[in-house]
Amino acid sequence: MEQKKFRWAFIGCGGIAVTVARELEQSGGHEIAAVWNRTAGRAEEFARQFGGRVCETPQEAVSLPSVEGVYIAVTADRHAEYMELCIRCHKPVLCEKPFTVNAGEAERIFALARREGVYVSEAMWTWHNEAACRVREWLRQGRIGQVTGARGVYAYEMARPGCNPRLILPEMIGGALMDIGVYGVRYAYELFGMPRRILCRGELLGAVDGEERITMEYPELSVELDISMKEHRGEVFEITGTRGSIRVPMFHMAKSASLTGPEPEEFSQEVLLYAREFDRTAREIREGLTQSRILPPEGTLAVMELMDECRRQMGVVYPGEG
Repeated sequence: MEQKKFRWAFIGCGGIAVTVARELEQSGGHEIAAVWNRTAGRAEEFARQFGGRVCETPQEAVSLPSVEGVYIAVTADRHAEYMELCIRCHKPVLCEKPFTVNAGEAERIFALARREGVYVSEAMWTWHNEAACRVREWLRQGRIGQVTGARGVYAYEMARPGCNPRLILPEMIGGALMDIGVYGVRYAYELFGMPRRILCRGELLGAVDGEERITMEYPELSVELDISMKEHRGEVFEITGTRGSIRVPMFHMAKSASLTGPEPEEFSQEVLLYAREFDRTAREIREGLTQSRILPPEGTLAVMELMDECRRQMGVVYPGEG
Protein backbone atom coordinates (compact mmCIF):
# COMPACT_ATOMS: atom_id res chain seq x y z
CA MET A 1 0.00 0.00 0.00
CA GLU A 2 1.31 3.44 -0.92
CA GLN A 3 2.48 5.49 2.06
CA LYS A 4 0.46 8.68 2.51
CA LYS A 5 2.31 11.96 2.27
CA PHE A 6 3.78 13.38 5.46
CA ARG A 7 2.04 16.65 6.30
CA TRP A 8 4.10 19.62 7.54
CA ALA A 9 3.40 23.02 9.02
CA PHE A 10 5.97 25.61 7.91
CA ILE A 11 6.74 28.35 10.44
CA GLY A 12 8.53 30.92 8.31
CA CYS A 13 8.27 31.26 4.54
CA GLY A 14 11.58 32.92 3.61
CA GLY A 15 14.29 31.84 1.20
CA ILE A 16 15.29 28.59 2.91
CA ALA A 17 11.64 27.54 3.26
CA VAL A 18 11.08 28.14 -0.46
CA THR A 19 14.14 26.04 -1.37
CA VAL A 20 12.99 23.22 0.88
CA ALA A 21 9.42 23.36 -0.45
CA ARG A 22 10.65 23.06 -4.05
CA GLU A 23 12.54 19.89 -3.19
CA LEU A 24 9.62 18.43 -1.26
CA GLU A 25 7.43 19.07 -4.28
CA GLN A 26 9.86 17.10 -6.44
CA SER A 27 10.20 14.25 -3.96
CA GLY A 28 6.48 13.55 -3.85
CA GLY A 29 6.51 12.20 -0.30
CA HIS A 30 5.47 15.33 1.57
CA GLU A 31 2.68 17.88 1.69
CA ILE A 32 2.62 21.34 3.23
CA ALA A 33 -0.58 21.49 5.27
CA ALA A 34 -0.17 24.84 7.01
CA VAL A 35 1.98 27.95 6.73
CA TRP A 36 2.61 30.97 8.89
CA ASN A 37 4.91 33.93 8.37
CA ARG A 38 5.31 37.19 10.27
CA THR A 39 4.40 38.98 7.03
CA ALA A 40 1.04 37.61 5.92
CA GLY A 41 1.61 38.49 2.26
CA ARG A 42 4.67 36.27 2.10
CA ALA A 43 2.73 33.36 3.61
CA GLU A 44 -0.05 33.84 1.06
CA GLU A 45 2.41 33.85 -1.84
CA PHE A 46 4.14 30.77 -0.44
CA ALA A 47 0.80 28.93 -0.11
CA ARG A 48 -0.20 29.84 -3.68
CA GLN A 49 3.01 28.25 -4.90
CA PHE A 50 3.31 25.23 -2.62
CA GLY A 51 -0.07 24.74 -0.96
CA GLY A 52 -1.08 24.79 2.67
CA ARG A 53 -3.58 26.70 4.75
CA VAL A 54 -2.43 30.23 5.61
CA CYS A 55 -2.73 30.68 9.35
CA GLU A 56 -3.00 33.89 11.35
CA THR A 57 -0.79 32.67 14.21
CA PRO A 58 1.92 30.04 14.75
CA GLN A 59 -0.42 28.43 17.31
CA GLU A 60 -3.08 27.93 14.63
CA ALA A 61 -0.60 26.39 12.17
CA VAL A 62 0.93 24.02 14.71
CA SER A 63 -2.43 22.96 16.18
CA LEU A 64 -4.13 21.82 12.97
CA PRO A 65 -5.05 18.14 13.42
CA SER A 66 -3.71 17.26 9.97
CA VAL A 67 -0.18 18.48 10.81
CA GLU A 68 2.25 15.63 11.60
CA GLY A 69 5.41 17.69 11.98
CA VAL A 70 6.54 21.31 12.12
CA TYR A 71 9.46 22.83 10.22
CA ILE A 72 10.78 26.04 11.82
CA ALA A 73 12.58 28.33 9.39
CA VAL A 74 12.57 31.75 11.06
CA THR A 75 15.55 33.65 12.46
CA ALA A 76 17.25 31.98 15.40
CA ASP A 77 16.09 34.53 17.95
CA ARG A 78 12.60 32.93 17.72
CA HIS A 79 13.60 29.26 17.47
CA ALA A 80 13.25 28.41 21.16
CA GLU A 81 9.91 30.20 21.43
CA TYR A 82 8.35 28.32 18.53
CA MET A 83 9.88 24.98 19.47
CA GLU A 84 8.38 25.33 22.94
CA LEU A 85 5.00 26.04 21.34
CA CYS A 86 5.28 22.88 19.23
CA ILE A 87 6.34 20.73 22.16
CA ARG A 88 3.46 21.95 24.33
CA CYS A 89 1.10 21.14 21.42
CA HIS A 90 2.76 17.70 21.15
CA LYS A 91 3.86 18.25 17.57
CA PRO A 92 7.26 16.92 16.39
CA VAL A 93 9.78 19.58 15.33
CA LEU A 94 12.54 19.97 12.76
CA CYS A 95 14.23 23.31 13.49
CA GLU A 96 16.74 25.10 11.28
CA LYS A 97 20.26 25.81 12.44
CA PRO A 98 21.56 27.41 14.52
CA PHE A 99 19.25 25.44 16.78
CA THR A 100 19.02 28.14 19.45
CA VAL A 101 20.82 31.31 20.54
CA ASN A 102 23.00 29.44 23.03
CA ALA A 103 23.52 26.11 24.78
CA GLY A 104 21.33 27.10 27.72
CA GLU A 105 18.32 27.57 25.44
CA ALA A 106 19.04 24.28 23.68
CA GLU A 107 19.28 22.39 26.96
CA ARG A 108 15.95 23.83 28.10
CA ILE A 109 14.21 22.84 24.84
CA PHE A 110 15.54 19.28 24.87
CA ALA A 111 14.62 18.88 28.55
CA LEU A 112 11.05 20.00 27.80
CA ALA A 113 10.89 17.65 24.80
CA ARG A 114 12.01 14.74 26.98
CA ARG A 115 9.39 15.50 29.62
CA GLU A 116 6.62 15.78 27.04
CA GLY A 117 7.84 12.85 24.90
CA VAL A 118 8.03 14.96 21.72
CA TYR A 119 10.48 14.52 18.84
CA VAL A 120 12.76 17.55 18.34
CA SER A 121 15.73 17.67 15.96
CA GLU A 122 18.04 20.26 14.45
CA ALA A 123 17.79 20.60 10.66
CA MET A 124 21.51 20.05 10.09
CA TRP A 125 21.04 18.61 6.59
CA THR A 126 24.76 17.84 6.09
CA TRP A 127 24.56 14.69 8.21
CA HIS A 128 21.42 13.34 6.58
CA ASN A 129 23.35 13.06 3.33
CA GLU A 130 25.64 10.33 2.15
CA ALA A 131 28.80 12.29 1.29
CA ALA A 132 29.46 13.34 4.90
CA CYS A 133 28.57 9.87 6.18
CA ARG A 134 30.96 8.29 3.66
CA VAL A 135 33.80 10.53 4.88
CA ARG A 136 33.12 9.45 8.46
CA GLU A 137 33.14 5.81 7.40
CA TRP A 138 36.46 6.19 5.55
CA LEU A 139 37.99 7.56 8.74
CA ARG A 140 36.55 4.75 10.86
CA GLN A 141 38.02 2.24 8.41
CA GLY A 142 41.46 3.86 8.67
CA ARG A 143 41.58 4.44 4.93
CA ILE A 144 44.05 7.37 5.20
CA GLY A 145 45.98 5.99 8.16
CA GLN A 146 46.42 8.09 11.29
CA VAL A 147 44.77 11.49 10.84
CA THR A 148 47.36 14.24 11.27
CA GLY A 149 45.25 17.33 10.63
CA ALA A 150 42.16 18.83 9.02
CA ARG A 151 41.19 22.16 7.53
CA GLY A 152 37.81 23.62 6.67
CA VAL A 153 37.09 26.80 4.71
CA TYR A 154 33.66 28.40 4.36
CA ALA A 155 34.14 31.98 3.18
CA TYR A 156 31.89 34.05 0.93
CA GLU A 157 31.28 37.77 0.56
CA MET A 158 27.78 37.73 2.00
CA ALA A 159 27.80 40.84 4.23
CA ARG A 160 27.56 43.41 1.46
CA PRO A 161 25.57 46.68 1.49
CA GLY A 162 21.89 45.81 1.24
CA CYS A 163 22.42 42.22 2.42
CA ASN A 164 19.78 40.30 4.35
CA PRO A 165 19.69 41.98 7.79
CA ARG A 166 19.66 38.62 9.58
CA LEU A 167 23.35 38.28 8.66
CA ILE A 168 24.51 41.37 10.53
CA LEU A 169 21.97 42.29 13.19
CA PRO A 170 22.62 40.99 16.72
CA GLU A 171 18.90 40.97 17.51
CA MET A 172 18.45 38.48 14.65
CA ILE A 173 21.44 36.38 15.83
CA GLY A 174 23.64 37.55 12.98
CA GLY A 175 27.31 36.86 12.40
CA ALA A 176 29.46 34.45 10.43
CA LEU A 177 29.77 31.88 13.21
CA MET A 178 26.06 31.29 13.71
CA ASP A 179 25.14 31.46 10.03
CA ILE A 180 27.88 29.39 8.39
CA GLY A 181 30.56 28.63 11.00
CA VAL A 182 28.19 26.18 12.66
CA TYR A 183 28.68 23.85 9.68
CA GLY A 184 32.44 23.66 10.11
CA VAL A 185 32.27 23.19 13.88
CA ARG A 186 29.64 20.46 13.47
CA TYR A 187 31.66 18.75 10.73
CA ALA A 188 34.72 18.51 12.95
CA TYR A 189 32.63 17.38 15.91
CA GLU A 190 30.94 14.61 13.93
CA LEU A 191 34.28 13.31 12.63
CA PHE A 192 36.52 13.74 15.69
CA GLY A 193 34.27 14.33 18.71
CA MET A 194 34.51 17.01 21.37
CA PRO A 195 37.87 18.82 21.27
CA ARG A 196 39.89 19.27 24.43
CA ARG A 197 40.14 22.98 23.61
CA ILE A 198 38.72 25.45 21.10
CA LEU A 199 40.39 28.75 20.19
CA CYS A 200 38.68 31.48 18.19
CA ARG A 201 40.16 34.69 16.82
CA GLY A 202 37.60 36.86 15.08
CA GLU A 203 37.02 40.24 13.49
CA LEU A 204 33.85 42.07 14.37
CA LEU A 205 31.46 43.64 11.91
CA GLY A 206 29.58 46.06 14.11
CA ALA A 207 28.20 44.04 17.01
CA VAL A 208 28.57 40.63 15.33
CA ASP A 209 31.48 38.62 13.94
CA GLY A 210 32.36 39.11 10.29
CA GLU A 211 34.94 36.33 10.17
CA GLU A 212 36.98 34.05 12.41
CA ARG A 213 39.77 31.51 12.54
CA ILE A 214 38.88 28.59 14.80
CA THR A 215 41.27 25.93 16.06
CA MET A 216 39.77 22.77 17.53
CA GLU A 217 42.52 20.94 19.41
CA TYR A 218 42.49 17.16 19.84
CA PRO A 219 45.13 14.94 21.49
CA GLU A 220 46.83 14.03 18.18
CA LEU A 221 45.58 16.61 15.67
CA SER A 222 44.10 20.07 15.22
CA VAL A 223 41.25 21.17 12.98
CA GLU A 224 41.63 24.68 11.52
CA LEU A 225 38.47 26.46 10.38
CA ASP A 226 38.49 29.61 8.24
CA ILE A 227 35.05 31.25 8.34
CA SER A 228 34.07 34.53 6.69
CA MET A 229 31.08 36.40 5.37
CA LYS A 230 33.31 39.32 4.32
CA GLU A 231 35.63 37.73 1.73
CA HIS A 232 35.38 34.99 -0.87
CA ARG A 233 37.71 32.05 -0.29
CA GLY A 234 35.34 29.25 -1.27
CA GLU A 235 34.28 26.15 0.62
CA VAL A 236 36.11 22.87 1.22
CA PHE A 237 37.00 20.44 4.02
CA GLU A 238 40.31 18.58 3.76
CA ILE A 239 41.70 15.86 6.02
CA THR A 240 45.29 14.62 5.91
CA GLY A 241 46.60 11.33 7.21
CA THR A 242 49.75 9.23 7.27
CA ARG A 243 48.60 7.22 4.22
CA GLY A 244 46.42 9.59 2.26
CA SER A 245 43.91 12.42 2.35
CA ILE A 246 40.23 13.24 1.92
CA ARG A 247 38.80 16.27 0.14
CA VAL A 248 35.17 17.39 0.29
CA PRO A 249 34.21 20.43 -1.84
CA MET A 250 31.14 22.38 -0.66
CA PHE A 251 31.22 20.21 2.44
CA HIS A 252 28.06 21.50 4.12
CA MET A 253 25.97 20.41 1.10
CA ALA A 254 28.33 17.95 -0.56
CA LYS A 255 27.28 15.45 -3.16
CA SER A 256 30.84 14.22 -3.69
CA ALA A 257 34.05 13.41 -1.83
CA SER A 258 37.44 12.05 -2.88
CA LEU A 259 39.94 9.85 -1.07
CA THR A 260 43.60 9.50 -2.07
CA GLY A 261 45.82 6.75 -0.69
CA PRO A 262 46.60 3.07 -1.25
CA GLU A 263 42.93 2.43 -2.11
CA PRO A 264 41.68 5.67 -3.71
CA GLU A 265 37.96 6.23 -4.03
CA GLU A 266 35.65 8.80 -5.55
CA PHE A 267 32.16 9.17 -4.13
CA SER A 268 29.41 10.97 -6.02
CA GLN A 269 25.64 10.94 -5.70
CA GLU A 270 22.87 13.04 -7.20
CA VAL A 271 20.04 13.40 -4.68
CA LEU A 272 17.63 16.02 -3.40
CA LEU A 273 19.52 16.94 -0.24
CA TYR A 274 16.71 18.67 1.65
CA ALA A 275 14.19 16.05 0.62
CA ARG A 276 16.45 13.33 1.99
CA GLU A 277 16.59 15.14 5.33
CA PHE A 278 12.81 15.45 5.43
CA ASP A 279 12.30 11.83 4.32
CA ARG A 280 14.46 10.53 7.14
CA THR A 281 12.95 12.86 9.72
CA ALA A 282 9.39 11.91 8.72
CA ARG A 283 10.28 8.23 8.96
CA GLU A 284 11.67 8.67 12.47
CA ILE A 285 8.58 10.60 13.57
CA ARG A 286 6.24 7.96 12.19
CA GLU A 287 8.26 5.29 13.97
CA GLY A 288 7.39 7.06 17.21
CA LEU A 289 10.91 8.15 18.09
CA THR A 290 11.31 11.08 20.48
CA GLN A 291 14.77 12.05 19.25
CA SER A 292 16.74 11.68 16.05
CA ARG A 293 19.05 8.70 15.54
CA ILE A 294 21.04 10.75 13.05
CA LEU A 295 21.34 14.01 15.00
CA PRO A 296 20.72 13.25 18.69
CA PRO A 297 20.46 16.09 21.21
CA GLU A 298 23.96 15.44 22.58
CA GLY A 299 25.60 16.58 19.35
CA THR A 300 23.51 19.71 19.01
CA LEU A 301 24.21 20.65 22.64
CA ALA A 302 27.95 20.04 22.27
CA VAL A 303 28.17 22.26 19.18
CA MET A 304 26.13 25.02 20.83
CA GLU A 305 28.57 24.92 23.78
CA LEU A 306 31.54 25.20 21.41
CA MET A 307 29.97 28.17 19.63
CA ASP A 308 29.17 29.82 22.96
CA GLU A 309 32.87 29.58 23.82
CA CYS A 310 33.88 31.01 20.43
CA ARG A 311 31.55 33.96 20.95
CA ARG A 312 32.89 34.46 24.47
CA GLN A 313 36.43 34.68 23.10
CA MET A 314 35.36 37.16 20.41
CA GLY A 315 33.17 39.23 22.73
CA VAL A 316 29.95 38.67 20.76
CA VAL A 317 26.90 38.87 23.03
CA TYR A 318 23.31 38.77 21.79
CA PRO A 319 20.46 40.82 23.29
CA GLY A 320 19.08 39.27 26.44
CA GLU A 321 22.11 37.08 27.15
CA GLY A 322 23.40 39.28 30.00
